[in-house]
Amino acid sequence: MLFSFSLTTMQRGCIQSLCVPVNNSETVANGGHRFHARSKICDAALPRLQARLLVLAAMVVWMIIFLMPLSARAADTSTSLPVPSGESALQPATSAPPVDANNNAEVIWEWDPYYTDVDLNIPLTSKPIPTITSDNEMVIYGKLIEGSAIPRYMLLEASVYPMPLLGTYLKSHTPRLYKQGQIGGSSINIFESATAGFQEPWAVSAFFGNIANLVRPGETRTGSNLGYTGYLISAGSKHIKNNVLIADNWYELEWKIKGKRDFEDEKLGWSFRFGWKFNANPGVTDVKYISIHRSDLDYRAPLLLWLKNSSLDLKVQFSQHGGQAVREEFIVGKKYPLKGKRYSASLDVGVVWESPDEYTGILRDRSNSLTTLLFRPSIEF
Repeated sequence: MLFSFSLTTMQRGCIQSLCVPVNNSETVANGGHRFHARSKICDAALPRLQARLLVLAAMVVWMIIFLMPLSARAADTSTSLPVPSGESALQPATSAPPVDANNNAEVIWEWDPYYTDVDLNIPLTSKPIPTITSDNEMVIYGKLIEGSAIPRYMLLEASVYPMPLLGTYLKSHTPRLYKQGQIGGSSINIFESATAGFQEPWAVSAFFGNIANLVRPGETRTGSNLGYTGYLISAGSKHIKNNVLIADNWYELEWKIKGKRDFEDEKLGWSFRFGWKFNANPGVTDVKYISIHRSDLDYRAPLLLWLKNSSLDLKVQFSQHGGQAVREEFIVGKKYPLKGKRYSASLDVGVVWESPDEYTGILRDRSNSLTTLLFRPSIEF
């Protein structure tokens, strides 16, 4: 990411489409100002409206994910016929090299400024990792879901989130530099915006489910293009609130379908999950959530196709005790591949809404909801 910034509004009565300070704006702890608004949507109704719209969007996406594979498989009634290009075959990894031909444990590294992890794949049976040969995204989802109820693989993961950690370090060790990220007298801080959306600095996880190699028809290049479906248990000891580390022994239980394909002319990643998060710190609200992530970069696609070269991030968290929405994230992006280059310009815009009910006790430092508008130009390689 090159740079990004956010517009943050402290809602008091109503919100505004453009944040403008008023004469009685209040100075907040980080040196910015609270903003008042001019909108007919009142603060009391906004959280309910946002929650309903986001949940409706999530339901539509999930219907597409689960129903489209059924129609795709209905058209393929015989497994004895050759598999044409664009269709799918779930088979032992013979047409393309598997991740590990001997079906032994394997270590996989992933490097990213926002999510860096090391994984250890451990087979629980003697069966080799199967291969899904398809360039149809919906067929891949369907094949990954098939037979996912009984785990055949275990994956142990340790992950760290460098950019969120950097944000907490800058705020605690270089407060003067962090304050310089504030734009004028507004609540815009480029450091806080660049790390918005991350509530943990690191985690350890154990995954139990199924794994498959993802191969395109006719593809000969080897690699670790994998899809996962199953159950995940995660834990950590810190929580991030406004780029401040808070002691909190938390754990998370979820079901997810996740995958990544990285080819010369296309990069596709997705993660669909729902789960529950529990916090030992009584000031952090226990939540249940649904989350959708999809990112597609296709150097072959025409520029104006709306689904190609796009990204979507949607996450809604509900209190486990009252059921009300306490946090919502909705971010959409568009990628613009540069002709003849191996990188792409992209632009993400979205909103993060936080209810004061996200925290209790001494951690509840406000009585109004907080809305952060995100604007993130970037370059993806």
